[in-house]
Amino acid sequence: MEITPDKKRVIGLVEQAYHGSLCLPNFQRDFVWSREEIADLLRSILRGYFLGSLLLLSTDPKRPPFAPTALRGSQPPITTLEPEYLVLDGQQRLTSLLYALHAPELPLKNSKNPRKYFVDLALLLSDLDDDGIVIDKTTREIRREGLDTLEGQWERRLIPVASLSSDAAFLRWRDGIDDWLREHHPDDHRQFRESWRDSWTQATQRFLSFEVPVIKLPQVTEDDQDSVARICAIFEKLNSTGVELSVYDLLTARLFRSSIDLHALWQQAIADNPRLAEWSGGSADNHSFGVLTLRTMALMRGLEVKPKVLINLSPDNFESDWKRAAAALDRAIELVSHIGADGFGVFDKKWLPGFGLLPVLGALRAYIEDNRLNEESRRDLRRWYWCSVFLERYSSAVESKARRDYQDMLKRWSGEAVTPVPFAEAEVRIGSPGYSVRESASTASSVYSGIFCLLALNGARDWSAVEDITLQNLQDHHIFPRDYLVRHGLDRRGDSSIINSVVNRTLISDRTNQIIKAKAPAEYLVDGRVFPTGSETVLRQHFIDEVAVLSMSSAQDALDKDEVRRVFDEFRISRESAIVLKIREVCGVTPHEPSPQELEALDDE
Repeated sequence: MEITPDKKRVIGLVEQAYHGSLCLPNFQRDFVWSREEIADLLRSILRGYFLGSLLLLSTDPKRPPFAPTALRGSQPPITTLEPEYLVLDGQQRLTSLLYALHAPELPLKNSKNPRKYFVDLALLLSDLDDDGIVIDKTTREIRREGLDTLEGQWERRLIPVASLSSDAAFLRWRDGIDDWLREHHPDDHRQFRESWRDSWTQATQRFLSFEVPVIKLPQVTEDDQDSVARICAIFEKLNSTGVELSVYDLLTARLFRSSIDLHALWQQAIADNPRLAEWSGGSADNHSFGVLTLRTMALMRGLEVKPKVLINLSPDNFESDWKRAAAALDRAIELVSHIGADGFGVFDKKWLPGFGLLPVLGALRAYIEDNRLNEESRRDLRRWYWCSVFLERYSSAVESKARRDYQDMLKRWSGEAVTPVPFAEAEVRIGSPGYSVRESASTASSVYSGIFCLLALNGARDWSAVEDITLQNLQDHHIFPRDYLVRHGLDRRGDSSIINSVVNRTLISDRTNQIIKAKAPAEYLVDGRVFPTGSETVLRQHFIDEVAVLSMSSAQDALDKDEVRRVFDEFRISRESAIVLKIREVCGVTPHEPSPQELEALDDE
């Protein structure tokens, strides 16, 4: 891709933007700069500072590769935009200058009222480093101070930045003050002619002639998918608005040539799919549900889910495929949130072990239902899900794994002798005698979240209320209270991974946790407020077996440091064993010592 460097006057670029020959691709986010940021940009130009470069994409005005949208505050003369260039990098700077130079009646970020900008010419000559060289005012302030008239501006030597939009505009303002001073202030007029006139002209000329480096990318055609994908990748890297852009945003602009309104399709999707609406909060950006829907759609089309592929999804049958994908994603959410033998126990979306799982789950479930497959395929699907969770398979490199998993499962269901990678890897890793979950101590881990979902499926209830998890607001709390362990010699920081390990955490209510506080486990085990109906049955639902209960019963306040650590270690070993047993059950693996051949095959994946 040939890149052409150049330098352009800022004023000329702003004029192009104002009249619509320089536009934004409509995947660009909103203008977000504040009034002070705009003022700082103007000061930088007046001082001759470097502002960075702009990146433009050359376009065929009749067939731009992305839907164009005008910069905020511009006034294109035609309804259908025909841009010569699209701004890939520089939106905030160009829009700020357009706002200052053309003074549209539009409010700015964190402001209810439009602002107008002025340059203090007297201060500009006496102290260029003073930030007062550029000020902004509301319409009410302008009227109150008489700055809505030329006479008021001339009196205070404040020139509107809008009068710096061109050489002609500045000369009109300058010649006007020349005549006004001659008539009303002869003494000042002499000074104006002797020093102010030329000094003001030189200072403002620095602004009017200010140039910025411009990098122009050549035109790309609609059918040049590789070039379009590269343009999108460039933009994603350069986007500096602080708001992450996704393939969904980029594809929205790509589909305009096919008269496909992706925003409208999203609105219809959340209207038709209540679980998708709830989990996304109605926004395609929330948890990237717009992208997740596109990934589901790509899988159902037999494609990879890499951004390069998504940005070039064919518009053929797009609307019907989108609807199928949204319904499949909704069904996936139904499955993960179901608390029963056929579900995955995500009682709250914050406990989902990874949003990247949803497109594969949704596409696979849709395939099962569309082809009316038997119960064995549903067992395979559940096994795939749990293996992926406890291998943390979708914690990274989601795109490269999604299509392979999807294709492997389809081959398996068509009768081919295929062992999906998660099944083989789980046999080796999770089936190994050394498999452990005790290092997991963060909710960011899919292992941690998956264990809490297993708690829900195991019937875990609050210890004191003894009610179903759906009826209680249960939270993640310690079993051996942290303060009890610290009080008996464990270091709050050095032993934090031990104290906060998932094997020492479970689901109980805040009320129950307040009763427990820093008590020794042996003390709260016999507290009727914590276990009104006894502890044995309730604790078993939390993967706390008889051996672990014995350890808790031994954990008294009178123990010394070494005894507490011994009892706590016994508890952790016992509880981890119970948790790992359940993990192996849902992953369909049996414990065994992996052979060198198995380990070698795993390394080859």
